[in-house]
Amino acid sequence: MRSLRDLLGRHRPERTAFVLSGGGNMGALQVGMLRALFERHIRPDLVLGCSVGALNGAAVALEPSLAMVGRLEEVWVDLEHRDLLPQGLIPATVQLARRGVSLHSNAGLRSLIESVLGSRTFSDLPVPFQCVATDILAAREVWFSEGPLVEPILASAALPAVLPPVEIDGVRYMDGAVLNDVPVTRAVSLGATHIYVLHTGTFERPRPEPRRPLDIALQAYWIARRARFQRDLGDLPPGVQVTILPTGEAPVIRFNDLSQSRALIDVAYRASAALLEGRPGPADEGVAQVSPHPA
Repeated sequence: MRSLRDLLGRHRPERTAFVLSGGGNMGALQVGMLRALFERHIRPDLVLGCSVGALNGAAVALEPSLAMVGRLEEVWVDLEHRDLLPQGLIPATVQLARRGVSLHSNAGLRSLIESVLGSRTFSDLPVPFQCVATDILAAREVWFSEGPLVEPILASAALPAVLPPVEIDGVRYMDGAVLNDVPVTRAVSLGATHIYVLHTGTFERPRPEPRRPLDIALQAYWIARRARFQRDLGDLPPGVQVTILPTGEAPVIRFNDLSQSRALIDVAYRASAALLEGRPGPADEGVAQVSPHPA
């Protein structure tokens, strides 16, 4: 006899979620993935974002269309002309010895978010949207779904040591990716039956060889994120299908290189379009669809 959990999983209403991971400058990949989805008339009933995925996701929830994708493309291609991340002009030894909680201000990121979203609130978005940040003191993930958009997105993207924590209602937050980089479990808890994961990196793709302590710290951070994602995929309930959109042969770049957005958008678009059309793609795309409990 089938369990109640199994029966409920098989008969839940269809609901499509877009889940956008963190990934800093690699967030340009998500723009190519979004173009591939919208060109094939795949639109979300729910959008969840973490870190840079919170910015891209909020934009899509505001206007789920190819027109918004086009605007995001323009924004990402122009990023190399904005002051968003430290560019290595200060020697690494000096950076690590500096006082303060971060290497860089979030003023540039705030300006970017405001240029895309204005002063809108969660309730202004036609498509339900949530983003995640990490409560530093309580060591727990916190989901934002109401009120103004800018501060929660800043909090979700507050990369440790690189960007400062963000205080909201007396609570200090850092990057949501510390605890839940690819929130597929959140999508399931909100009723999603088909989840499109816009992940900014395949696990097989080579990463830059660490040269500095900060590179090692970021590598450890990435390993922890990967472990959580793999565990969550293994725990998917019955009736939930996950499609992981591929990055294609994305160039290997450092975390503060914002000059490769056009190339990232293009390779992710081609790889994701091939997947969605059932055509063969680049060898590094890996397993793109996950359904551990076939219907």
